Amino acid sequence: MRALRQLGRKVTGGRPQLLRQSASFVDSGPHLIRRRIVIDPGHGGEDPGHTHGETTEADLVFDLASRIEGRLAAAGATVYLTRGRHQNPTATERTAFANDARADLFLSLHVDAHESEHARGVASFYYGTGSGASSTVGEQFANLARREVVARTGLLDLDSHAKTWDLLRMSRMPAVRLDVGYLSHPVDRLLLLDARLRGSIAQGVLAAVQRLFLPAEADPPTGTFALPGDL
Repeated sequence: MRALRQLGRKVTGGRPQLLRQSASFVDSGPHLIRRRIVIDPGHGGEDPGHTHGETTEADLVFDLASRIEGRLAAAGATVYLTRGRHQNPTATERTAFANDARADLFLSLHVDAHESEHARGVASFYYGTGSGASSTVGEQFANLARREVVARTGLLDLDSHAKTWDLLRMSRMPAVRLDVGYLSHPVDRLLLLDARLRGSIAQGVLAAVQRLFLPAEADPPTGTFALPGDL
C-alpha cells in the first residue's frame, strides 16, 4: 500500500499525460493546414457582457475573434466561430459546436470588469480540478496564449488558472478561455479600443497556436514568433 501511495504522488498533476499529449501534437507536424480551430467570442445577442458606455464586451471579442480567424485561416487552418454578431449560444451549445466540428483546439474569448480600480490584465483558464486531474495540453495552450498576448501588448500578466467551468469541462479537445483585459480599468479599456492592439492580440494567439505544434528544439522565445500574412 505504501508503494502504491508513493506511485500515486509521482503522477499527480498529469505530467506523464502532458508528455504524451504534447508529443502527439508535435508528431502531427508543425503546419496548421487542415487544423480545425473553434474560436468562441463570449456573450452576444441580447447579452452584451461587460459594458462601458457604448462599448460592449460582446462587440470587442467578436471583432477580436474575426481578426484571429483571418490570421489562422491565412496560415492554413480551418476556423469556425461559435456565433454570429447577434447570437448568444449557451455554453452547452458552444461546446457541442466544437465537439461536432471535431476541433483540435477551442478558444473562448472574453474581457473582464471589476469594482476594484486596480483590477487589470490578461488571464487564461483551462480545465482542471485542482487535485491532479487537468487538461494538460489545455494548460500548455493557456500558458502560451497568455504569455504571447502579454509580450505583444504590455498588458499585465495574471497567470493561468484551472477551472471546472462547463465550457472547459464538456469539450473533447484542449479548451482555453482567454480574458484579455478589463473594461473597468481606464488603461486596459484604452488599449482594447485600439484596433492595432487588438491586431497584436490576434497575432499573439496565432503565435501560441503555432508554437503548440512545434518541437521543443524549434520553439522560439515568447514574443518573437511571427508568421507571414500579418493582417
